[in-house]
Amino acid sequence: MRIPKRWHPAGLLVALTVLLAAVGVLPYFPPAVPLRTGVVSPQDVVAPRTVEFVDWERTEAVREEVAAAVPVAYRAVPDAMERSEQEARGLVESVLAVRADRALSPEARRERLRRLGLQAEALEAALSLDRTHLLAALDAAVSAAYRLMARPLRPEDLSGARQQLEPILREKGVRGPALAFSRWVADRALRPNLVVDELQTRRAREAARAGVEPVRVRVLKDEVVVRRGEVVTPEHMRKLQALGLATGPWPWSKLVGTLVLVAALVTVLGAYLAHFQPEVWASPKLLVLTGLLVWLGAAGTRLVAATIHPLLVPTAAVAILLAVLVNPRLALFAAGALAVLAGTLGTQDLRLVAVAYAGAAVGVFSARRIHRRTDLAYAGLLVGLANAATALALDLLTGAPTRDAALNAGVGAVGGVLCGILATGALPYLEDLFGLVTPIKLLELSNPSHPLLRRLQLEAPGTYHHTLMVANLAEAAAEAVGADPLLARVGTYYHDVGKLRRPGFFVENQVGGQNPHDRMAPSLSALAVAAHVRDGLELARQYRLPKVVADFIPQHHGTSLMAYFYHRAVEQQQGPVDPETFRYEGPKPQTREAAIVMLADGVEAAARSVQNPTPERIRELVRRIVHERLEDGQLDECDLTFRDLERITQVFTRLLVSMFHPRLEYPEASLEAHRRRRQRGVGAIPVPGRRPRVGP
Repeated sequence: MRIPKRWHPAGLLVALTVLLAAVGVLPYFPPAVPLRTGVVSPQDVVAPRTVEFVDWERTEAVREEVAAAVPVAYRAVPDAMERSEQEARGLVESVLAVRADRALSPEARRERLRRLGLQAEALEAALSLDRTHLLAALDAAVSAAYRLMARPLRPEDLSGARQQLEPILREKGVRGPALAFSRWVADRALRPNLVVDELQTRRAREAARAGVEPVRVRVLKDEVVVRRGEVVTPEHMRKLQALGLATGPWPWSKLVGTLVLVAALVTVLGAYLAHFQPEVWASPKLLVLTGLLVWLGAAGTRLVAATIHPLLVPTAAVAILLAVLVNPRLALFAAGALAVLAGTLGTQDLRLVAVAYAGAAVGVFSARRIHRRTDLAYAGLLVGLANAATALALDLLTGAPTRDAALNAGVGAVGGVLCGILATGALPYLEDLFGLVTPIKLLELSNPSHPLLRRLQLEAPGTYHHTLMVANLAEAAAEAVGADPLLARVGTYYHDVGKLRRPGFFVENQVGGQNPHDRMAPSLSALAVAAHVRDGLELARQYRLPKVVADFIPQHHGTSLMAYFYHRAVEQQQGPVDPETFRYEGPKPQTREAAIVMLADGVEAAARSVQNPTPERIRELVRRIVHERLEDGQLDECDLTFRDLERITQVFTRLLVSMFHPRLEYPEASLEAHRRRRQRGVGAIPVPGRRPRVGP
């Protein structure tokens, strides 16, 4: 995929914001249906998609019912009886005071007693009974009130309690006028010992209201919302509004909210890339890939959540792909943004944020060490388990029915497996489209059964053996300096594939001592040898090798001098020779891995020509070749440091010493004598530390 060189990351962020906003707001603009409450629908209205929404009107009605069902809370009145007795005695004292006032006329006395609340029989009793009988009636009234107030007595219980006063007084032997007066005193003194606790009642009802879950209404795709000829109700209108089918003003709040949310998420993502992922921020390819996957994830989330089930959103698939194609840290950050979008743009259910991010995080951690494409399916299985566990936990915490909790857990598990399958299927296409090489791709290229490697084994076995030796050196050195050992090994496997066109021109493939360069001019030999770079690049295109692997073909030689042919030319011409005509075209190694392969290729070839390869000779050889490449400027364009070169030198020396260690020589005479002794049955060649075997 080619991306223009002149571009700015901010432009991509703006484009991503627009595309994500479109995903969020377009569903709010489907064709509206001209209906309103109370009219007869002229047609069947069918839901164009599945939607789930909170019916706040029904929720409020349920909350009111639940709150009204909460019983009133009461609190005890600690001094109710004392106040009752005080009230009774105060009334009687007032009556006695009026009776004792001699200045009052009989009519005035009656009027004063009426003001105290006395009427009819009680009034006559208050005027006719003497003080002793009045006090006795008072004691009876207080006793009756105490008896009734000895049990819980609420304000609403007073009416029934007053009806019990006369029977209680009769039990106490109160009769005649005293009964009417005593009943009046007890009736006035009787009071509730429990009163309404307004604060506790309000708190209990608020708690009951808060405990009511929002009433969620699910409208399925193709469900008939309103039938033709049916009177449109408020419930119908709420469903139409959730589907975006109700006529009315534009949903400005949703539009603005969506735009602000998307802009904020994209801005945060861009800031994260610029400050913490500079290699991605500076790479148009990786930035476009990230934006594309985020947009596809958001669009897929919107589509799946609206039409199938919210727990099938592909957030984890996007996270796995980003972890494999870019890096796990970016995948985790992008997964968080997608999880927020899933919970807001998809179903307005914030629980989905937790489920989506938990599954995506598990997918990222599972994808860190992927060695085969089938490992992605295993990652999907782990995502499914994470989805199921998170969905089940949230449903149990919110008190969802067991059946719904089990269903959501099952759907979450299926969604995780589908994410793994989706990532497995999309990965090779994204690799080819963006020219990226993942560890999975490198492992596939390292398979000896690859067609190009099979050709190398059969048509240029010497080169293939040399390649394996160099690959061991390069991999160990790359690991020692913190480079990519797998890339170094795979790049080495293909760095000399161009020798397949003319394998006999290279000494490792020559048999019988025939060297075609003996009959060629040095300049022509140099052209023939240098051609293996162009031939290798052509084969790389033919076999569709990734660019990062094909780059090893020219870069492992850089612009180095073909010294053998150059010196031959100098000897033959006995005059000045332009060394530039004997140099490879380059470019010089651009990566640490390519530079390591250049050094490994040089030291391995040179080590094969060392007579009596002692550790000291090999160490000096390695240092000399590394120094020559450094002095020739071949390492100027890569990031190897002097410390890296020292570590590489140590690794090469250690491995080459083990590869080219001295071997014991068996003289022909000794072998022949051994064969004769074997024929005579004398025994084997003595081994130091063991007694020779005698006899058959």
